[in-house]
Amino acid sequence: MYARIIQVQLLPGSITGATEYFRDSVGPALKQQVGFSNSRALFNDETNKCLLVTLWETAEARTASETNGFLQGVMTSMKKFFAGPPTIDYYEVAVQVA
Repeated sequence: MYARIIQVQLLPGSITGATEYFRDSVGPALKQQVGFSNSRALFNDETNKCLLVTLWETAEARTASETNGFLQGVMTSMKKFFAGPPTIDYYEVAVQVA
């Protein structure tokens, strides 16, 4: 399993809009991506920080979601909620407990 974690500072007052957009638009679109496993959107209402975590079956599937324009489309659509540029980090999932 492979993870992509996007961290971004949100504009004040935008958590509700970002949450709804991720749930209603990004989530269903992610389910259409080959190799997608699951996702989490984490928001801190005290700091306006956001973590968008996606898990992928393979590193190739994670990369494909970037090279096919999917990730760029999501970032463009969600930019209205961002106070600054996001950072993107990549991880291999070593332990997962369900």
